[in-house]
Amino acid sequence: MEYASKKVLITGAAKRIGAVLATELALDGWHVVIHCNNNRESADILCDKLQGNGATAEVLQADLSDPEACQQLIQDASQGQQLQALINNASLFVFDQITDFSAQTLQSHMAVNVTAPALLTAEFAKQLGKHDTGCVINILDSKLFGLNPDYFTYTLSKAALQNFGILAAQAYAPKIRVNAIAPGITLPSGGQTEDEFKQSHQRNLLGKGAETKDIVAAARLILSTASMTGETIILDGGAHLQPLPRDVAFMKDK
Repeated sequence: MEYASKKVLITGAAKRIGAVLATELALDGWHVVIHCNNNRESADILCDKLQGNGATAEVLQADLSDPEACQQLIQDASQGQQLQALINNASLFVFDQITDFSAQTLQSHMAVNVTAPALLTAEFAKQLGKHDTGCVINILDSKLFGLNPDYFTYTLSKAALQNFGILAAQAYAPKIRVNAIAPGITLPSGGQTEDEFKQSHQRNLLGKGAETKDIVAAARLILSTASMTGETIILDGGAHLQPLPRDVAFMKDK
């Protein structure tokens, strides 16, 4: 297989934000490794599209709740050419509340949203050459900067990932830069209608929320800024400056 001069693994890249990141970074000349779990068909369609546009890309399938699969994913992704970047985008997102959650749901969120990025980052570091450097981007959630108790175990896992990123930036420097992007609601989720989605954006201080192009711009900034590490870029139209009592998916206009 022919590779581009730089190679990135994006987890959960078959659909939504991950697919947009894969598409745009491929346009920038990255060889994109598209990770998926259950969405293999969507991942293959995206890969074919990128290759049809002259980019280089491949698909790897792995269950990120399995530690051995995480290790194998990095080994497979770095075959032929080492990775220069890792974007931990894949995320489990299941609703529960602090008054009604299960140990299993908490463990499931932690496995995919925290343990997997930590293991992937550790393996990513191992595959770098002695004198090579790399970049890790963790996709967080802007609700960490305006907390509410909805999606309780999901929120706990993202808070843990945020702090993992700080520890990793300290521990892996100067070999690896570790940064994060914390988008607000970017695409409809949580059963939102299109009207509810638009209203959730209009509540923000700027009268609009994050768009996928903003996340791509932030990723490009992080990848290209050699002095940046340990930082989180919040993209939510100012929503974190006026925290809501509930997740935006449940806020209804009067």
